[in-house]
Amino acid sequence: MINVYGCAIPTRVGVHNILHVLGAVDTPLKAYPGETNDTEMHRGYAGPQLLHKDFNHSQLSAPIKGRVLWVNLREEPIVYVGDRPFVFRDLTRPYVNVELTGIESSKVELVERMLKVDILNEADQYDGQFMVHDEDKPGELVGIWETANDGTVKTIRDVYEDIAETENARVKFLRLPVTDEQSPELKDFDSLVTMLLPEIKDCCNGKDAEEGPLSMIFNCQMGRGRTTTGMVVCCLLIGQVNPEYYSALTEAHPTSKLYPADANRYANGDFSCIVQLRSLLSDGKSSKHNVDLILEACDRMQNLRTAVNVWKVQMESADTTEEARSRAHHHGVHYLQRYYNLIAFSSYLSEEYDTTTGKLNSTFVSWMEMRPELANIHDRAQLD
Repeated sequence: MINVYGCAIPTRVGVHNILHVLGAVDTPLKAYPGETNDTEMHRGYAGPQLLHKDFNHSQLSAPIKGRVLWVNLREEPIVYVGDRPFVFRDLTRPYVNVELTGIESSKVELVERMLKVDILNEADQYDGQFMVHDEDKPGELVGIWETANDGTVKTIRDVYEDIAETENARVKFLRLPVTDEQSPELKDFDSLVTMLLPEIKDCCNGKDAEEGPLSMIFNCQMGRGRTTTGMVVCCLLIGQVNPEYYSALTEAHPTSKLYPADANRYANGDFSCIVQLRSLLSDGKSSKHNVDLILEACDRMQNLRTAVNVWKVQMESADTTEEARSRAHHHGVHYLQRYYNLIAFSSYLSEEYDTTTGKLNSTFVSWMEMRPELANIHDRAQLD
């Protein structure tokens, strides 16, 4: 059994509590001073079967013992100071992520280790204190002194390795840097396949069943764009290994609800570049439908297909300022290209997955290189 989740970047307490809810740590839930946890935490417990519609989570008095594969998709170097995660920003643009498109995970983690050393060295000069910045009020940044020592300053990998060591957490941490608000690079799809497919196959084939349900968690900054994309790729892999998954999704999201009769073609995802893509793929219609089903199942934070149309509507509105219009066009095209790549990836899996060996016969990068017409349409994508 596999459960797929998404979240924003968690605090250290948040990491522990998520792992507890998913059965990956046996120690009790933690709470901040003066606060209590949700009384319905059981709603987050991993169920005994994927999409089991008859399962009542309230029947569980405690999480089912399980394990977690946690994939962090943030490109920005992260360091925890105390309980909270922080990233470095340009002082003149404090609300804009520093983009490091194409950076490898090993490089990001090297930068994080160097940041940790720099923080500790600076704290030595200020009586063990380090200044971070946060919002006192929306849009108002203020400096805050935090205690900085080996116990309070952690790289993101430190956080997961520490909880695995000190609390015997059954968690595996993976890192794949992806630029915010953009489609992952083609090589990132291949990296996700390498990370996820072996785990999915083993789980679907019953291997390591004694370890309990496998929960795969994806996170970025807000738990929206990059997170949802990671979840969709994961679910496409699950559907490829276990086709019954799509039957369950179709039952939960029938075509009449997925594509309402009164919706226009853009709301249904039929932009010109998508129509062209569908016509060029041998299984274009089913590939798009599978992606749309999964987007619907993973839409708690964002439905990528409908989000493209939201940007299009904003771009074309007479009430939109020129600055907002330009921003809507920029985001809309990037979202559309991400949607395009997911449909192409779905077709790639269908063509290249060998059910006998459980392996893919080629990489997504090489599959796309053999089809330059797909890249040409992708690069010319517009909101029409």
